[in-house]
Amino acid sequence: MNHPSWSRRRLLGVLGAIPLAAACSPQTSRTAGGTLRIGVPAGPSNLNPLDSGSEVTRWIAEPVMETLYDYDANVRPVPLLAAKDPVISPDGLTWTIPLKPGVTFHNGDPFTAEHVVASLAHVAAFASGSEWVVYFLGYYSGARAIDAHTVEIKLNRPYGLLRSHLTNLPITHKAYAERKDAMMGTGPYRLDKVTAGLGYAMSAHPGYHGPKPAYPRLDFQIIPDGSTRAVNLRAGSVDIATELPVAALPLLDGQPNVTVHRVDAPIDLLTYVKAGDPPFDNRNFRLAVAHAVDRQAVNDKVFGGAATIGQGPIGPAERGYDPDLQIFPATPDLAKVRELLKEVKDPSFTLTISAGQTMEDIAQVLMQGWQRAGITVKLEVLQGGPWAQRWIAGKYQMIMNRFASGFTSGDANYLTLSPALSTSVLACGYHNKDVDAAIERIWATDDRAERDRLLQEVNAQITEDAVMFPPVYPKMIVGQRSSVSPLDPARMSISRLGTARLRPRGVTG
Repeated sequence: MNHPSWSRRRLLGVLGAIPLAAACSPQTSRTAGGTLRIGVPAGPSNLNPLDSGSEVTRWIAEPVMETLYDYDANVRPVPLLAAKDPVISPDGLTWTIPLKPGVTFHNGDPFTAEHVVASLAHVAAFASGSEWVVYFLGYYSGARAIDAHTVEIKLNRPYGLLRSHLTNLPITHKAYAERKDAMMGTGPYRLDKVTAGLGYAMSAHPGYHGPKPAYPRLDFQIIPDGSTRAVNLRAGSVDIATELPVAALPLLDGQPNVTVHRVDAPIDLLTYVKAGDPPFDNRNFRLAVAHAVDRQAVNDKVFGGAATIGQGPIGPAERGYDPDLQIFPATPDLAKVRELLKEVKDPSFTLTISAGQTMEDIAQVLMQGWQRAGITVKLEVLQGGPWAQRWIAGKYQMIMNRFASGFTSGDANYLTLSPALSTSVLACGYHNKDVDAAIERIWATDDRAERDRLLQEVNAQITEDAVMFPPVYPKMIVGQRSSVSPLDPARMSISRLGTARLRPRGVTG
């Protein structure tokens, strides 16, 4: 197993930092009192899952909020809150969706079409600040309730991706559509208590319309330090630990009651340049920077060899991935870089990243590689809000962040490709009419085979033009105790934990 070096002193230091409550005992080594306990790295500042597709928000919301459609074992959409597949008009501009009757929200209110309309209205409004708005701009015209259990959606132009979004967009109670401090859904669990900085307590919804969940309670515990999450998992004070850092995995080696899952999931290191402005309007400079990326060092030093070497924006868990696409080397090709830089007068730029240890570690490794290649880089580290503002405003030269697209796009990363579309609100100044036409068609078509082919073509083109070139594709790393039924690999491949489906090991039905 390829781990970063761990000294005995470092290991003892981590163990010594764990609170006494996490010590292994007969009481904490098994699921306590019918409660499934999940260790997560952070809690969202905004609890509204209509605003964010981030894992820290959606892992909390997943047992509480439901979507119109769910994924089956083959990651294909199947009805959940919808009663049937949508009926689409011949011109593709009207989608009529029948809703499942007899469903209630956690407060007892019936689930009806007006709540779906309110949820859609929120995410489609630019003023809401929802990250979903990028998907709806230019396509979504509006929605109305034909009757209590029928929704009609109107589009400005054909939009095949709408089916994907209806499989990922949570539906909330209309009174909660604008709220940031609470959530109300139809899911198998209801949110009972939020303890700021500590966690989220949930209980099984007695009126749930589907199979009764096996655990009476869920307890999401905020444990910011990854090594502490690993030790708590080993000790049995949590049953599942998310986002385990590779450096902490030696703490779990040889533990017979712990399984660590390493899964390819839609986790992207969003990395691209402002191709419309100097210095990246020079294709040779873009190529030089891309050829000087030390991908192998990022994989080894930051991810312990557990990631996949990167090329273009589409990774191994996403539709359109091409494992044979090999344009850039794993280690810097200095001779190639020198040739490309011959006519570049000032080989320098600013890299803007979001604050966080992993991103800063990645940036330091990249900067060392670029420095060896004769490229000078200034690092700009911003907190989440300012980083997002800079991203949306296009005020950057190269920008990078960790971006998980599974909760908005499922097994694809449509939003990640948006900067390559010259008409997108996230456009990076790259102009390629063939890429524009392909991306527009990707969003319009409902033919999966055609979409996959076009995704692969777009991925190859924008990689060859050195517009988007993430150093690696990270894996989703989650640990679980053997007392809990195994996590579903298919759901993990789209970033889901599926906590509502889990049960004590050996319990069936």
